Amino acid sequence: MGGVWVAGIGLAVLAAACVRPDGRPPGPGAIAQATDFTLVALPVYRLVASPGLLDSPARLLAVQVRLEAVDGASYAVAPDDLSIALPDGTQARIFDRPRATQLLQRALIADADMSYLLRPDHLPGGLGTFAASALSSMLQQNLLGPGTFGPGQPLQGYVVIDTGQPMVSLDGASFSVVAHRVGDDLPTRYAFQLAPGAAGTP
Repeated sequence: MGGVWVAGIGLAVLAAACVRPDGRPPGPGAIAQATDFTLVALPVYRLVASPGLLDSPARLLAVQVRLEAVDGASYAVAPDDLSIALPDGTQARIFDRPRATQLLQRALIADADMSYLLRPDHLPGGLGTFAASALSSMLQQNLLGPGTFGPGQPLQGYVVIDTGQPMVSLDGASFSVVAHRVGDDLPTRYAFQLAPGAAGTP
């Protein structure tokens, strides 16, 4: 379910700079460059309500987000400054920290990359019970909060989103960021497109 968030047409895609918390790389093409900053947005985990859904597509996803400036300036951003438009034009819901924490405490955690189903000896959800429990705590502690980012000083964390219906892929979705350049009064909106067919397998 990973992919490339591409800003505009003809911009160079860079090598992935984000590593999954379980130590695996996010796969090729998980980062795209904008004029002012780069954005990594990688769906890494599914949140499901019962053991019977561990191997099924989910509507609740934990998405790893990483922002870093490339133009020498610093930018301020908060989770409320992010939005995701799904391929059908509807908006995914991005939960605030209290609600995201509540969902992570209640849900079962499963791998968003469902290629593990191809392995005959796979664990339900692609993760062991201990690993899933530890990941839930890690995600709660590392939810994206308001902050600033600049060259060599990224802002990163996780957001929990609701796509409204179970989805196998986010290909074709778009990610919008309203960033405030430090020292400027007016914010600027940046749009990133998730390119179909660019998904990598961690």
